[in-house]
Amino acid sequence: MSIERRRREGAPKRVLLVGWDAADWQMIHPLIEQGLMPTLAGMMERGAWGNLAATRPILSPMLWNTIGTGKRPAEHGVLGFTEPTPEGDSVRPVSSTSRKCKALWNILTQCGLKSNVVGWYASHPAEPIDGVMVSNQFENFRLENGAATPPTAQSVHPVEMAEGLAPTRVHQSEIDLTAVGPFAPRIGELLAQEGEAGKRHSKKLGKLQHMLAQTATMHAATTQLMASTEWDFTAVYYEGIDRFGHEFMEFHPPKMEQVSDEDFEAYRQCMVGIYRFHDMMLETLLTLAGDDTAVIVMSDHGYYNDHLRPDPRPGKAGPVEWHRPFGMLAARGPGVRQGARLYGASQLDVAPTVLELLGLPAAYDMPGRVLAEVIDGETPLPRIETWEEIEGECGMHPADLRVDPTESAAALQQLVDLGYVEAPSEDAAKTVRDTVTSNQMNLAHSLADSFRHREALDVLRSLDEGFRNEPASRTFMATCLLATGEAEQAREVLERLLEETGDKPRIHMMLGSLEFAGRRPEKALEHLELVARADSRLPGLHTKLGEVYLHTKRHALALEAFEKALSIDGESAPALCGLARAQLELSRPQEALDNALIAAELVHHFPRAHLTIGRALAALGDDDGAVEALELCVKQSPGMLAGHKALAQAYRNLGESDKAMQSELRSKSVMA
Repeated sequence: MSIERRRREGAPKRVLLVGWDAADWQMIHPLIEQGLMPTLAGMMERGAWGNLAATRPILSPMLWNTIGTGKRPAEHGVLGFTEPTPEGDSVRPVSSTSRKCKALWNILTQCGLKSNVVGWYASHPAEPIDGVMVSNQFENFRLENGAATPPTAQSVHPVEMAEGLAPTRVHQSEIDLTAVGPFAPRIGELLAQEGEAGKRHSKKLGKLQHMLAQTATMHAATTQLMASTEWDFTAVYYEGIDRFGHEFMEFHPPKMEQVSDEDFEAYRQCMVGIYRFHDMMLETLLTLAGDDTAVIVMSDHGYYNDHLRPDPRPGKAGPVEWHRPFGMLAARGPGVRQGARLYGASQLDVAPTVLELLGLPAAYDMPGRVLAEVIDGETPLPRIETWEEIEGECGMHPADLRVDPTESAAALQQLVDLGYVEAPSEDAAKTVRDTVTSNQMNLAHSLADSFRHREALDVLRSLDEGFRNEPASRTFMATCLLATGEAEQAREVLERLLEETGDKPRIHMMLGSLEFAGRRPEKALEHLELVARADSRLPGLHTKLGEVYLHTKRHALALEAFEKALSIDGESAPALCGLARAQLELSRPQEALDNALIAAELVHHFPRAHLTIGRALAALGDDDGAVEALELCVKQSPGMLAGHKALAQAYRNLGESDKAMQSELRSKSVMA
C-alpha cells in the first residue's frame, strides 16, 4: 500500500521546521517591542503564531521525539537522556535506535520526498533516509595539533557527505572576545582580575564560547545543506537558548537575590544576546528557504525568566524545574493563513500539521490535530489508520545497531555538565539499573499526562522496591491512585508518608485534594489552609483553594484565591478558568468570558473552560456562540453532566427543542 501525495492549490513547495529549544514568548515579546527580533516579528505579521503546550515530563529528548513523530513517549520509545547499551553493561546518550516508530523524515522517505535533518535530539547514529541527516553528535570534535578531528562516526548520512560538511564545524577557540562582546560586554576586564574571580569568569567565558560554537556549527551545516541539496523538508534543532538558560538565566533582569552585583552586570545581556543571535540566524534560513516554502519556528517548552525562576544554588532545584510548560510556535509562507492565532496547540499537533502542509495525511494513531486555524484552504485530509504499516524503505535503523563507545562517552559528559544526568557510577550495574528506573519513571509520568493512570500505576509497581519507596515515587503513586478512584489506597499512602516525613506541605495539599474528591470540602480546607500558612507560594495551592471555595459557594473567597494564584503564575490555565467561574457566579459574565477564553487558548483540551465560555456567552445573550462552545465541551468530555445540561438550555434558548431534548437524554444517560 502506498499513500499518494495530494498537494492543494496554494500549498507550499516544501516545509522548513526550525526548533528553538526553550524559546519563550515571555522573552520574545519584549524584545520584539524593542525592535530587537525583527525577523521573527515579520514572520508573525505575515503568518500565524501562538503558545505550544508541552507534554510532560518536560525533558528535551522525549519532547523533540514527540514533535518529530506526533506520538507520546510510550509509543515512540525515547524515555530519557540516557539508555543502557545493547549489551546492557553500560549507558550511553539516548539514540535514534531507541525510537520505535517512524518520524516525519521516515514517512517522507517512504513517499519519495527528500529531507535534511540537522541536530535533532536523539538522532545519532544518523538514519539512512532519502536526503541528508546530520546527527546531534556532529558538533563533538577536538583540535589535535591545530587540526580538527574527523566528524564523529555515523554522525552524517550519507557518509560521503561528512567530508564536505566537516568545515562547517566551529571550535570554541574560534569564538573570540569580539564575538562574545554582545553577550558579555565587560568580559575582557573581568578576565583581568586576579585570583579566583578571574578564574571564575574564565570558566564562564569557556562555556559561553562552547555554546556559541555548538550553535554556529548546527547553523552552518543547515545553511550549507539548504543551499546545496534538493529538499522537500528541512528540520533543524538549535539547543542554544536552552543551554544559555541553564548557564545564564539567573543573571537575567530582574536581579535574583543570590546574584552578586558584579555577576549581574557581567552576564545580564546573555539571554537577550542569544535570542537576538537566533533571530539573525532565522533571517538567513528564511532567505535560503525562499517564498515558496512554509516555515515553522517552534520550541518544546518555555523557560522561567521572572519571579518564578527557581533557586539555582546547588541542591535547591534541578535543571528541569526551570522549564515552563508553554513553548512557542510561529509559521508563515504558502498555505499558512496570515494573521491567524493559535489556540490550545500542543507539541502533538506539529507532525500532523507538517504532513498536511506537504499534502500527506496524518494518522489516527497520532493523537494531535492538524492546526487548521493556521492552514489556508479546505478541511484537513482524511486520516489513515497508521503510517507504521505502510511498507517500503523508510530509513530507520535496526534496533541493535552499535555506536562508538568513545564518542558516546563524550556526549554523555555534556549531559553531566548540563546537570541533566549524574556522572556514571564506578558500579556499572548500578548505573544501568538507575538509568532503567529513571526512564521507567519518566514513562509513568508521561502515561499520567495522557490520563493513562492505570498504566502508570502498573509501571510504578514494577519498579525496584527501593526506588518505589522514595517519597517522590509514593507521592506520584498517590496521585495516580486518586485519579483512578482508589481514594482509600491513596489516603493510606499519603498518611503513612506524612507520619514518616513530618508535616510536608505537598502531602497536605494532596490530602486536601483527596478530601475534596471525597466530597468533604471542609476537611479539604483544613489541609489546604494549613499549607497556605506554611508555604503560600506553592504551585497550584491557591487554585485548589479556589476550587473548594467555589464548591462551597464562597464566591468572593474563590475569586480572591484564583487572583492570588494568577499573581504567582499569570499563565495558569486552571487558575484562569477558576477565576472565570467565580466571576460568572458573581454576575460578571464579560470578565468571565475573557478569562475562560485565555484558559482555552493556553490549553485547548479543557472541557471545563469550554463549559465556562458557553455559560458566559449564554449570559451575554449569544446563544449561537454558547452552543458552539458547549458542543466542544461535551465532545471533549462526553461524561460531563453539566455540559449536556447547559447545552440543552442553550438549544432551548434558540428554539431548537429537538436538539434540546437530545441533550437532555444524553445528560440522563450520563447520570444513569
